[in-house]
Amino acid sequence: MPLMDGSIGKQYLKDYLDKSDPLFEEHLQKKIDEAREISKIPAELLKRFLDTARRGKKIRGALVTLGYKVAGGTDEMTALQAGLVMELFHTALLIQDDVMDQDNLRRELPALHHQFKQFGKKLTVRGDFLHYGESMVSCVTDAIFYLSWEKLLELNVDSKNIIAAGKTYAQYAVRTAWGQALDITTTALGEIKEKDAMAILRYKSAEYTGVLPLLAGAALAGEKDEKKLRAIKDYGLAFGWAFQIQDDILGMFGDEEKVGKPVGSDLREGKNTLLMLHLAQKGTPEQRAFQRKVLGNKNITKDDVLKMRQILRDARSYQHVVDLGWKYVDEGKKQIPLITADKKLQAILESLIVYMMERVK
Repeated sequence: MPLMDGSIGKQYLKDYLDKSDPLFEEHLQKKIDEAREISKIPAELLKRFLDTARRGKKIRGALVTLGYKVAGGTDEMTALQAGLVMELFHTALLIQDDVMDQDNLRRELPALHHQFKQFGKKLTVRGDFLHYGESMVSCVTDAIFYLSWEKLLELNVDSKNIIAAGKTYAQYAVRTAWGQALDITTTALGEIKEKDAMAILRYKSAEYTGVLPLLAGAALAGEKDEKKLRAIKDYGLAFGWAFQIQDDILGMFGDEEKVGKPVGSDLREGKNTLLMLHLAQKGTPEQRAFQRKVLGNKNITKDDVLKMRQILRDARSYQHVVDLGWKYVDEGKKQIPLITADKKLQAILESLIVYMMERVK
């Protein structure tokens, strides 16, 4: 267990939220006003997008500012504005993910495609209301992806640094899409090995959660030292692993009100999480029989979820995944001296990756 807890990292995130949230609100309100000049429909799309976006943890935006700082960047406003690029991108991905996973809830609000299903009913649009809602999500997320690029191009930094950050953004955005495609396919197929699951988690989540924002922030500050960039990348990947592993744990064991989405939804969707894969390999015949009964079953009950929680503990699947998360925390911590000699920034980097495994939402 780590000597340092996640309190410094948690405070760093809070400070980032306090400073960036007003900027995020101001930027999106401006875009809502611009959209309203075209029609009330795009304005409504952006308004509801903002309602969901403002409830996020903003971890990726905070990592952009941290990457910028460890690379020697000193303009705090530039760092904060750069963080908005990743937050726009991230929230748009989540909204698309809810459609693909057929989730109903996001950040304690109805998923956006369900909001626009109801909006379509109110307008009495022709055709299937859910299809209308999903189509509206395609429109707003397409727009947001381009708004994030617009924000990147507007940053007050050297154009060469913007190009470098843009190349990183494009590279990892594409890898995220391919990871999501692999995840959807393997979920539909049902059978998968742990090494394949780890590859999917890397490409669909870990890289864009940790590697992309840190490298983009460093690029905006003009970082070119290959050794340092490698250390940032390795730390970012370990950070992303820890984040995603804890996300999977919270998806099964978290408090629904804190997590902001239905606990057990991964079970209903038939997701091949590390918890499920370990149980399939190490569980008793009775435990695996129950797993086959409920995994991918849209009609499972709360009691089924509670029983699965106990089975995962009994089979030591829970402990196996928790230990794996802490292993990645330790791997990330080893990179910190190679990233920066600044003791304050070192403490933030260490505490922040520890907090990824301590968080409850």
